[in-house]
Amino acid sequence: MELGLVLTLCGLGAAFWLPAIIIGLISHGKKKNCTMNTVGLVIRINSKSSGDGSLSFYPVYEYYANGMKYTNEGASIKHCVPQVGVKVPVMYNPAKPKQSYIPGYDTKVYKILTIVFGIVGCIPILVCIGIFIFTCL
Repeated sequence: MELGLVLTLCGLGAAFWLPAIIIGLISHGKKKNCTMNTVGLVIRINSKSSGDGSLSFYPVYEYYANGMKYTNEGASIKHCVPQVGVKVPVMYNPAKPKQSYIPGYDTKVYKILTIVFGIVGCIPILVCIGIFIFTCL
């Protein structure tokens, strides 16, 4: 098999694995550091336009930690955004209370992205292995 093809396919696979690893580490870090729980309130929904013209919606929630009020923006899952006024569980970092996430919601986004990028990264590497096996037989 040509070396250029091998390097291209492996590089393409690594280009997708890198974001999968980074997103996985961010998710793990949030779970590890955000050990205190409280109840937050969804105060508004931010919308952002994506490149394909569709809108993504992000819940903005506020919560209290150590007597201080904090506001944060959750991750986006289409058709699964909490409504304004809904109480949501919030996990936050006791050392940095501004760092928080909505369990089961934000973590779902990270998990989906990690899996998708990981699988897409496997495809070119598996193609490379398949080509190698068939050319050697």
